[in-house]
Amino acid sequence: MYHKKSEKGQALVIIALAAVGLVAFAALAIDGSRVFSDRRHAQNAADTAALAAALAKIRTPDYPPNTPEAPDLPAIAAGIDRAASNGYQTDADSDVQVHICDEVGLNPPCQGLPALADPSEYIQVVIRLTTNTTFARIIGRPTVPSIVTAVARAKPGSFSPLIDGMALAAMSEHDPDALTGHGNVNLYVNGGGVFVNSDAGPCPGGAMGVVGNGIYEAPVFEIDGALCQSGLPTINGLIQATSLNPAFANIDPPNIICTGTAGLSGNTFMPGTYGNINIPGGTYNFADGNYCFTGGVSVNGNTTLNINNASFLITSGEFVSNANGAFNCTNLLVHIDGGSGMHFNGGSEINCAGVTFFASTGTVTWNGNVANTLSAPDGGDYAHLLIYMPSTNSSALTINGNSQNSLTGSIIAVASPISITGNSGTVAGSFLLSSQIIGYTVDVGGNGTIEINYEPGDQYSAADPHAISLTE
Repeated sequence: MYHKKSEKGQALVIIALAAVGLVAFAALAIDGSRVFSDRRHAQNAADTAALAAALAKIRTPDYPPNTPEAPDLPAIAAGIDRAASNGYQTDADSDVQVHICDEVGLNPPCQGLPALADPSEYIQVVIRLTTNTTFARIIGRPTVPSIVTAVARAKPGSFSPLIDGMALAAMSEHDPDALTGHGNVNLYVNGGGVFVNSDAGPCPGGAMGVVGNGIYEAPVFEIDGALCQSGLPTINGLIQATSLNPAFANIDPPNIICTGTAGLSGNTFMPGTYGNINIPGGTYNFADGNYCFTGGVSVNGNTTLNINNASFLITSGEFVSNANGAFNCTNLLVHIDGGSGMHFNGGSEINCAGVTFFASTGTVTWNGNVANTLSAPDGGDYAHLLIYMPSTNSSALTINGNSQNSLTGSIIAVASPISITGNSGTVAGSFLLSSQIIGYTVDVGGNGTIEINYEPGDQYSAADPHAISLTE
């Protein structure tokens, strides 16, 4: 009788192989999930650490990069501390590194930076971690290493000039004669250039119209529309401009609150709230503080005014000077908000430093028949801002000067027609404007010389605030 060979024991082999597969699946499911969870947790920690470091870098921007003391620097320390608060620090199970991206030899290198980016603005956080396994040990993997990275940008705040640093700009988009010149005026623009935003044309009725025999010199004339000339003016540096949105340079108005007992103490006005005041001849002082005028201010006669460290708020009427004498001031802020404007018409010699005229309403007229010297503040909210009329005020701004006039600081009236007239004989005796002049339309005329010297450091700049963002 024939007997088959025994097949006993084959099931044990199959069961053993199946057990290995089950362990592998268990390792994949359980240990793999644990690795994924640890990586996700570490990535969140790296992201928050990078943002914390970027915030610290913004708050303390003047540290020296690439020094042996780098781990002790505020930004580096902030990133390390934030990672530790989320359970990751340099120990047996993890390693945390925070670097500025301009450091040499980073491993891994910073990734996700835009083209032409400044690496010193970016911070990288690297977390290396080890996850202990349970089932994977059976197949020879007691630990699984991982690495996660995060990159954040700490962009420092900056200031940029308005209209790309043009010294004279007419912002109307479509008006003919947005910039006009007439008479025998000589306009010399030193630095910056001239910008005409209007696309009007062809002639007659172009964007810039020049009549007479004057000279117009600037590093560049950027005109979106047509240039129309009559007479024999000289114009150099003409190029085609790209139009800009005229709505810009919105500057917050001052908040002037008046307290105190208004009144005249001897020849000194005290802070507080007044109705209309009429200042006759004589010498008067204004004490330090805030003054609110609900009926305007009139200065007449042979009057000398001395004003230091004061703020004026005029909510009705006007600020007008028809006096002969002197107007002396330092650190003066004048806000017309509801009033009909500000007008200097007399023969007073004006000497003011650190002064800003902010006309939310009303017209501004400046007729300088004697020596006038005014300069804007060097610091504060209105640094380098001499005259400002917001886009909600389209009233006229008129400046008539002679060779004894000198104005320093930006003159911005984006919705207003600006008229500038110079009456002088030579460049050396010109009506000197160390300014950036921006209007809706601009008219330049007279029979003398107007010289605009544009120095960016003397002009109002738009603030580009600090920013932090997660890049990678």
